Amino acid sequence: MVLCLAPALWMMFVAVLVSAQSARAQVIAPGAIQGTVKDSSGSAVAGAIVTLETAASTGQRTAITDQAGSFGFAAAEPGNYKVTIAADGFAVWTANVAVPSGYDQPLSAVLQVSAASSSMNVTLPSHELAAEQLKAEEKQRLFGVFPQFFVSYEPNPAPLTAAQKLQLGWKTITDPVVLSSTGIVAAIQQGRNNYPEFGQGMEGYGKRFGAQYADRVSDTVIGHVVMQSIFHQDPRYFYKGSGTVRSRALYAIGNAFVRKGDNGHWQPDYSDILGGVAAGEISTLYYPASSRPGRRLVDHVLLGFGGRAANNLLHEFVLSKLTTHVPKMAAGFSRILREGTPVSLISMEDWSTKTAENGGPIAFMLASDIKVDGVIVTPVGSKAWGQASFAGAPGGDGMQVGLKHVRLKVGDTDVPLRSTRLRDGGGALEYHRLENSGRIAIELYVAENVTLPPAR
Repeated sequence: MVLCLAPALWMMFVAVLVSAQSARAQVIAPGAIQGTVKDSSGSAVAGAIVTLETAASTGQRTAITDQAGSFGFAAAEPGNYKVTIAADGFAVWTANVAVPSGYDQPLSAVLQVSAASSSMNVTLPSHELAAEQLKAEEKQRLFGVFPQFFVSYEPNPAPLTAAQKLQLGWKTITDPVVLSSTGIVAAIQQGRNNYPEFGQGMEGYGKRFGAQYADRVSDTVIGHVVMQSIFHQDPRYFYKGSGTVRSRALYAIGNAFVRKGDNGHWQPDYSDILGGVAAGEISTLYYPASSRPGRRLVDHVLLGFGGRAANNLLHEFVLSKLTTHVPKMAAGFSRILREGTPVSLISMEDWSTKTAENGGPIAFMLASDIKVDGVIVTPVGSKAWGQASFAGAPGGDGMQVGLKHVRLKVGDTDVPLRSTRLRDGGGALEYHRLENSGRIAIELYVAENVTLPPAR
């Protein structure tokens, strides 16, 4: 009888084993996470960046919505996931998804316009905004004493009207510190018996004071008011405060030869050149004949370039830290995007057909916000570009990619990127293909410390 029961028991054991294996297979069967992304009007949002990460943040996958706003992640193991959807101009959408075995329930995401995008940009008229900015500039003093009115630390300075340029000039030439410093210079000249034709005593001192003050007035009024108004150029130096030391130095020196026009464009510095000539000629009316050689004209014009360059360098690197009432963000407290900061990018085009022959310019968009000190300095969707080279089978596992000269746009600043976190880290460039797409996701790193301008 035992022999008769043996085949039956064996069949029962096999059935239980198969059932257990089938149940186990069913438990671990992968599912799919898919869905559509639309805006509040019901229109599909194409090009949205969809990231899928486990609850424990041990892995992340990326997809891009197609023209119908659709996306999908196949073969998602059972577990808890976080889905994040970001698109330029929309608030970030997130959802926690529990994926059971065989999950295929579609998600429907409706993106709302971000607060920054939906708010109206209400500003004062240009001349009223300039008037408000002038109030701040007229408080700027080196060591709290010497006027520094012709320097703007505003990230978005409004152009000055002719009347406002005159106001700035008048405020300068009537400042008590200017008058007293002119008196001190005249006293020193008298002690050295400069311009002996002026004589000595109160009369000689008065002539020296008058000549010195006339120089101040003509340099300010002719060079910073009249000529600047005629040529519609701004008399102020615009503090840069961001970028490398080299770029800031070149900017300061270059500003000795160019001026920002009232239209916002940089122009040759006609006003300072002709203003220097005019001021030099006017000075011949009140200086002794012995001091009127052509050298004075050279001093006003040629040496004027060197004087302005030196003055600009001082303002850019030194005086901003010693001047009162300068905005903190402009006075050396700007945010710094640190070297080695990771930058997640997604290619703007399909890489599946790329070869060495059709490499060249390549464009990316930022896959996640970049923050400095908790503040978003570059939002998702920002653009990056560079040069790429491709080798090996197009779209295959053996395809090799090289990138160089990659730059990320952060406001008005181009931030250089590299392929490794450490400067000499070595290693191959790593990237992965997006779900159901020839586009790729890649992580690069900021190549050097970059000082960012104040938020605008």
